[in-house]
Order: sequence, then structure tokens, then C-alpha cells
Amino acid sequence: MKVTKTYVRLMAVDVAKTADFYRLALGLASRYESPSWTELSADGGIVALHDGGRRTQTETPLGFEVDDIAAACAAVERAGGEIVERPADQYGIVVARAADPDGNRFWLAQPTRAS
Repeated sequence: MKVTKTYVRLMAVDVAKTADFYRLALGLASRYESPSWTELSADGGIVALHDGGRRTQTETPLGFEVDDIAAACAAVERAGGEIVERPADQYGIVVARAADPDGNRFWLAQPTRAS
């Protein structure tokens, strides 16, 4: 047995609209698209969007490391998302919590020192 793909699945009210949010806000690229299942990728990670979401606040394990957290927060808001918690330093990494238009919460992080 061999694992052939690893992904994080998020529920979406409108898969195409939510995919547009991630493409616009964070630059994710399309891997596969359908009305009920779309896969987006960035740096090898895959975000899979599945229909059936209810537009509720949902904690997820999803996170994105970025090189400019202020710019990432601004892009999230421009694309229709929300910054739930503003950037704050936590032991050498600046983190913020954001939410997509469906309420799926995710992390943005920017290291502030070499690891």
C-alpha cells in the first residue's frame, strides 16, 4: 500500500466561488475542478473543496506560511475573507487566523527569525 496524495478537505457552499477565493487571496493553483470537488495546490500542499458546506464558523487544521503576513491578511480581506485574529508574534513566528467566505478558519504564519 502506498499513499498517493495528502490533502485537507474543506466544506464549501459554492465550490467554484470558494476556489476563486483561495486562488485570488493566496495564489493557489487549480489541480482538478468539478461542481462538487475541486483541488487547489500551493507548494505541494493540496486543499480540496467539497460541496455541502453550511457557511458556519469551522476550525480547520489548514495553515499557510507566507513571506509577508500583512499583505496576506489584506489579500484575504480583498478576496472576501475575514481576519479573525490580527497578526501577533508567538515565539518567533507571527501568526494570524483568517476565515474564507464559507467560515472555514485557517492560519497564516510568517517566521520572524531563522529556524
